[in-house]
Amino acid sequence: MKPVHQRYTLILVTDELSPVRRLQVSRASLRRAIGAAIAAALVLCVGLVDYVRLRHDAVDLVELRAEAARHQTELAALAGEVGGLGSELDRLREFERKVRVIANLPGAMREARIPDHAGQGGGDEFPEPTGGPAGGSAAKGASEDTSAAPLPDGSMDPAALARIQQRSRELASMVPTRKLSLLDLIDGLEGQSQRLASTPSIWPTNGFVTSGYGLRTSPFTGLPQFHAGLDIAADFGTLVVAPARGRVVFVGMNGPLGRMVEIDHGYGLRSHFGHLLKAYVTQGQTVDRGTPIAEVGSTGRSTGPHLHYGVEVNGHTVDPTDYIFE
Repeated sequence: MKPVHQRYTLILVTDELSPVRRLQVSRASLRRAIGAAIAAALVLCVGLVDYVRLRHDAVDLVELRAEAARHQTELAALAGEVGGLGSELDRLREFERKVRVIANLPGAMREARIPDHAGQGGGDEFPEPTGGPAGGSAAKGASEDTSAAPLPDGSMDPAALARIQQRSRELASMVPTRKLSLLDLIDGLEGQSQRLASTPSIWPTNGFVTSGYGLRTSPFTGLPQFHAGLDIAADFGTLVVAPARGRVVFVGMNGPLGRMVEIDHGYGLRSHFGHLLKAYVTQGQTVDRGTPIAEVGSTGRSTGPHLHYGVEVNGHTVDPTDYIFE
């Protein structure tokens, strides 16, 4: 005897005039349909849960990236501050070095700076001095890389962060030493006001340094030569002032330097100014720092209007920029 399959009849009535529709569904088919509906509902629920979780993760990711960006900005600012502190300490060290040179205090490092390229402008020929400061370059604080660039995934480069931290520790360790050195400098400056007032510590004219102190290539011979001063390019008639208090000991023509003024500042210090257009002072006159003494010209052996500015200490030429504070 064959098994009887149970069937369900669905009667569909849309309205009074429409025919009645009957739909027969076997019990097995209905079970399958219900099972499929349940499975679909489960899949939908699972998908909805995953969607909610992904949305939550996306929000968290956005917040994490924003936080990482804030940290990056803060670290970049910190790196800038650390670099700025390093530069300030370097400038402070250079300022102290110049003060010690000017005041003739121990601890000063006197050196002749040798330009790495030939200057232009003046053509002053001087023999290399037999005495004076030892050669070499000023010890400057090398600027270190304290940048803190992020990695491609937005995280911070541990090596960059380590550099910032190391540089910060170095600067912190330098502060006590620098403080003690400055306190020692202050003690040494007591009673040095007369010497400081007589030290050539300002630029004698406005212009551009076209040839520094030290070895260069002669603009006339093309051969190496020692340039015992600064060439400062300026227009004809530009004012030249005394860089410190002193007494004028020479006014007149002086070979390749042309019209020249020389000032004795005392304490073994002298300054001279060459290639002048005209002089405002006379021999024996006393001048103060900032007193107009001459005008820039191109007299003597010169390739154009400029001022040759030289400084001597106890008869030996030195780099004038070692004494300039500005």
